[in-house]
Amino acid sequence: MAAEGLSTVAPGKCQVIPPIPNVADRNLLCRIRAHIKTETGELGCPDQGPDEQRYIIYRNVFDKVIDNATAYKNILTTIKKEYEESINVLHKGREDSRFLHRKLKSMASEPMTLVAYKKRASQLQNKIDFIKQNTAGLEAHLQAVKNSRNVKGKPTEETLPPQDGVFHIKRIPGLTLKESLNVDDLCKHLRKLEKKLNDLRFAKETKYVPVQIKTNISQEINQKMQQWEELVMVNKQLKLRYKRLKLVADAVAAWGYSEKSVLLTEFILPSLTEANSLKEVDSLWPELFDDDDPSKINESTYLLEYVERFNELFDNKQYKAAAIHVANCPRGILNNLEVMERFKAVTEYEGNISPLLLFFEAVMSSFSTVRHSPNAKMSLEGVECALKQNRLDLIIHWVIQERLICSETLGEVIYNYGDTELRSMDTCMALAQIVYNKCGVHKKAALCMCRCGQISGAMAYIHESKKFSLDDYLFLLNKCPNTELILCLTHEWNGNPAVLSIRIAVLWLISNDHKEVGFHLLKEIYDSGQGAMEQAILNDIDCTLEDWQEIAYACNAHSYNAVADSIFAVLTSQEGGTVITITADDDNNDARLMEHIFL
Repeated sequence: MAAEGLSTVAPGKCQVIPPIPNVADRNLLCRIRAHIKTETGELGCPDQGPDEQRYIIYRNVFDKVIDNATAYKNILTTIKKEYEESINVLHKGREDSRFLHRKLKSMASEPMTLVAYKKRASQLQNKIDFIKQNTAGLEAHLQAVKNSRNVKGKPTEETLPPQDGVFHIKRIPGLTLKESLNVDDLCKHLRKLEKKLNDLRFAKETKYVPVQIKTNISQEINQKMQQWEELVMVNKQLKLRYKRLKLVADAVAAWGYSEKSVLLTEFILPSLTEANSLKEVDSLWPELFDDDDPSKINESTYLLEYVERFNELFDNKQYKAAAIHVANCPRGILNNLEVMERFKAVTEYEGNISPLLLFFEAVMSSFSTVRHSPNAKMSLEGVECALKQNRLDLIIHWVIQERLICSETLGEVIYNYGDTELRSMDTCMALAQIVYNKCGVHKKAALCMCRCGQISGAMAYIHESKKFSLDDYLFLLNKCPNTELILCLTHEWNGNPAVLSIRIAVLWLISNDHKEVGFHLLKEIYDSGQGAMEQAILNDIDCTLEDWQEIAYACNAHSYNAVADSIFAVLTSQEGGTVITITADDDNNDARLMEHIFL
């Protein structure tokens, strides 16, 4: 084809060479062809004829070509726009043709529809005539029945229309039509009704009384209430009289014990004045008259009935009602370990919530009402029971509402649950921190904050409490060997001096299975700049030469040679220091040995 193209060139004209695509364009064309082939194959586009899916594929491919074009981008965009306008016109024409085709089809079916409607109208008219005929027969029959009832004596057979084959069956309540025709079902239903009748007769004799008795009792109650009100008024007057006489009697007794230098009338005159001024007697020495007050309930009898009611509910396996009964008990007499053990001993129950958890839910919810919180052991049992059923929401509510007696053991339970349930670790650490803080275990409260990543908060808590010892700091290093925490403990923090020596921290870490953390701390100090290691060693007030030598030897033994050299350099730079470097070959490992002699 190239040869044919060259042969058709007119003499005297320049030959036009087609552009040679570069590698990027060839790769683009290959990707486009592969994309078209893959998409059409997956969508099942036909090879011939118009297809919407193939149009969408080629439109997207055209967009990719336009995006990669540079000089012809505007021209290609104009061409694509013209194509899309043409395709839209074709789409609109196809939709219009479909609409017109459906309209033509509906118009063609109108005669058939009209015939069907006329046929249906004829059927409905026949049905109406049949119903009217039956209605007329029923009306005639009804009228004949009415006439027969109006005529005295037995109606004649000519009066009523023939009723051959007519059965008057009335449906029995509680039975279907089929059961109403079955003898066995009727006998069974009869026995059931007889039993119900006997139950109603027994209930009438035992549970119900005539209305007149209720009226009589109401009248008696009203009479007793009137008598009680009268006695209350008399009682108040007697109380007032007793108070006045008591004041006068006390005054006379006091005058009898005095020197009797004043007349009795003058001595008791103030008491008489005070007695005459007394009017309110509702609050006068109520403890003297509680036993005689008819409105006072016998508390011991009431509490006994309350306990018996709880035993009845518990024996009937109504555990939820029993738990609510315990929560509402007066003076919290049932909020004790014995009742808790009874709920705990129940192993067979209905539902997913155990009776013990129902007990604790009810008891904890009533705390704000009765102000009788469970003791420490019961609080611990409640938290363990809730955590066994993964009810962390209850623990959150109880802790925030202060419905638990906090203890270190309680905090340990919540802390350990956070270790096992990683999804709830932050929540458990926050709850454990609240518990530890309330019971005064400050080191574990700070540990919970460190476990949650609140290093700054933990440092603020440490400096504010001022109750941390060296053992507490080492406890934090053991449980949370975090580099950020160690740096905060061994350096100044918000103007406060360091609470822990770098030497103590590193020695403790490398001697308690946290060697890498200690070496990493020294490496960060070494990498922080020239003189940082010297400043750290010299600022250590309690520094001893043997301790830093031990640290340097440990660094050397674990391939932290640069850190060890830095420590040795600081130690030997002091007055009287000498360094002797010896290199030795060992059969097991080749290491550089350094011996330092300090005079």
